Amino acid sequence: MSKAAIEKKLAELMDMVPECEGLIAADKTGKVIVGQTITEMDHGKIAKACATIIKDSNTLGKDIGKGSLKITTIELDEGFAVLVGSDKTVLIAIAGTDGMASLGLLKRNLISISNL
Repeated sequence: MSKAAIEKKLAELMDMVPECEGLIAADKTGKVIVGQTITEMDHGKIAKACATIIKDSNTLGKDIGKGSLKITTIELDEGFAVLVGSDKTVLIAIAGTDGMASLGLLKRNLISISNL
């Protein structure tokens, strides 16, 4: 999927889920393809950390014979990070505590985008 197509899909998702504070797409190494956040955040640092989480989760999955990480939600003190891994990309959604009710919508849409 092209950068323009990913950017369009993420912008649509950002509009659809007002509680979403940010969306980032990166390659498997954590190099940012496109990112949009409502506040100033280091997209590169976030993407690298998330790529590492996915890589380590994939190693675990392989070691226990369960395959690769598809999606995970990380609950933090003041919100959530949703990570979706695919063969080529890492998709990241960031939401505050008010976004709990929208996590399912974020997950469903991120999975759909990752399958394109």
